[in-house]
Amino acid sequence: MSGFILQLGDFTGAITGLLASLGYAGVFVLMTIESAGIPVPSELIMTFAGFLSSGENAPMNWVLAAVVGSLGTGAGSAIGYAIGAWGGKPMVDRYGKYLGVTPDKMVWAEKWFCKFGESAVFYTRLLPVVRTIVNVPAGLLGMNFYKFMAYSMLGAFPWCLVLAYLGFSLGEQWETVLEYGHILTYAVVGIVVLIIAGAVVLYLLVRTGRVKKETVMRYLKFITHV
Repeated sequence: MSGFILQLGDFTGAITGLLASLGYAGVFVLMTIESAGIPVPSELIMTFAGFLSSGENAPMNWVLAAVVGSLGTGAGSAIGYAIGAWGGKPMVDRYGKYLGVTPDKMVWAEKWFCKFGESAVFYTRLLPVVRTIVNVPAGLLGMNFYKFMAYSMLGAFPWCLVLAYLGFSLGEQWETVLEYGHILTYAVVGIVVLIIAGAVVLYLLVRTGRVKKETVMRYLKFITHV
């Protein structure tokens, strides 16, 4: 057990050292690797990036780090998509295991696609461990590449943003986030669900004429200027 803990410490030190040295480039590279299916925890990457944004003369900005993390997710997702789209099932069966895509996980991912459609790509980005599973099946099933990339990065952004903010706000205590990753997952999913539900309700109110579009735009004016 002590040997495992030592290895875990060495792994964490290697990741944090790379981020401290490369900054945003490190965030991009590591999130690309994570999204490609190699087990590098995004909780560690993005939370430490947030920590690097805290304090005076901080080398990073936590919001920009979240954006870069989302772009890295898109790049890594494209790798899995390409394997599914260009290699087909034979390549998936042969090499998919190296990206964490086992036959059981393929069945699970296909069920998600059947249940949620292409939006499954968005939803799974909010769930650690399973967030990279849909990449290969999306390519294999012929999902539009541009839509796939948009859903991947949009779905990853809330997760990256929350993690980066927690690292930023906790400062030296950033590692505590790693101990409560499962709780954080539910929190992020809950927040996103509430945002989506609110947007749908608001859309229906405007569509039915109960709320004027001009009123909505006036109160949400800040969004139109982002």
